[in-house]
Amino acid sequence: MGPVSVAALIIPLRRRLPGLLLVAALTALAYVGAAWGGALVSALLLALLLGVLWRTFALRERGLGPLAPGVAIAAGPLLRLGIVALGVRLDARLLADLGPAILAGSLLGVVAAFLAVEVAGRAWGLPRDLRALVGIGTAICGASAIVAAAPVFRARPEHAAISIAAISLVGTLGVIGFAALDALVAVPVAVFGALAGATLQEVGQVIAAGSVQGTEGADVALLVKLSRVVLLAPVLVAFGWLARAAAGAQAAAASRPPLVPPFVIGFLALGAAVSLGVVPPAAASAIALAGSLLTAAAMAAIGLGVDVRALRGGGVAALALGLIGMVALATTMVIYYAWILT
Repeated sequence: MGPVSVAALIIPLRRRLPGLLLVAALTALAYVGAAWGGALVSALLLALLLGVLWRTFALRERGLGPLAPGVAIAAGPLLRLGIVALGVRLDARLLADLGPAILAGSLLGVVAAFLAVEVAGRAWGLPRDLRALVGIGTAICGASAIVAAAPVFRARPEHAAISIAAISLVGTLGVIGFAALDALVAVPVAVFGALAGATLQEVGQVIAAGSVQGTEGADVALLVKLSRVVLLAPVLVAFGWLARAAAGAQAAAASRPPLVPPFVIGFLALGAAVSLGVVPPAAASAIALAGSLLTAAAMAAIGLGVDVRALRGGGVAALALGLIGMVALATTMVIYYAWILT
C-alpha cells in the first residue's frame, strides 16, 4: 500500500474520530446510568437522551460541525451492523416449548396494537413514519424494534427519538401497573407471566414485571416475550416490500428501496445460523453484546442529530399513540388468554 492510499485511509478516519469518540463516551455513560436505573431505564433510551442533551446544551445553535462525519457513521453503517448483530436473539429452538397457541396469541396482539396505533395516528393526521415506529415499538420489542425499523421507513431522527422516549415511558408505566395488579388481584403465576411477556416492550421491563411473582413468573414472561421478538424479522421484511411498493412502479430503480434491505437479510441470516446451532453460545453472547453496544451508540448519534425544537407537540402525540397501542394490546391478550385457558 503506497503513501497515497495510506493517506486516503487516515484522513477520513481523522475527520470521523471526534464524532465517534463523543458517541462512544455518551454510550458508556448510558450503560453506567442503565446499571443504576435497573429495568425501568434502558441504555438505548439513556444514550438517546444524552445525545439530545449534548446537542441542546453543549452545541446549542452551532450544529455538529466537525463532529458530523463521525456521528453520521454511528447513525448509519454502525446502526445497520448493530441490527444485524441483534439477529442473534432469534433462536427458533427456544420456541419449541411455547406451542402454537402462544405464538398465535402473540401474532394477534402484534396486529391489534399496530392497527390501533395506525388508525388513531391517521385520524390525527400524524406522519406515516411516526405512526409506524410507535406501532412497531409497542407491538414487538420497544426501542430495539424502533431502531431496526427506522431505516426501513427512512424515518426522521426526531420521529425515532420521540417514538423511543414515548414507548419507554409507556413500558415503565406498564411495569408499575403489573406490580399494582399483583397487589390487588390474585392472578396465577403462568397467566401473570404470559400477560407481562405479551404486553410489555423491553426485555428488562418484562423480566421486572414477571419477577413480581418470582423466578417462575419471570421465566414464563421472558419465553412469551421471545415469541414477539421473532416476529420482528417478518415484519421488517413485509414493511420493506411495502416501502418499495409505495415508491411507485414508475420510479427509477435506483430511487426505490430494495425489495429486502440488506441489513434485514443479515439479521435473518444470523438468526438462522443461531437456530441451526452454527454459532457457539460464547460467540452468540459476544455478538449480542456487540449488537447492544452498536445500537446504543446509534441512539446517541441519532440524539446528537435531533433539534429539540422539532420535538414540540410530537412527543405528546407519540405518547398518546403508545398508550392507545398498549391498551389495545393488553385488552386483546387478556381476552385471548381468558379464552384459551377456559
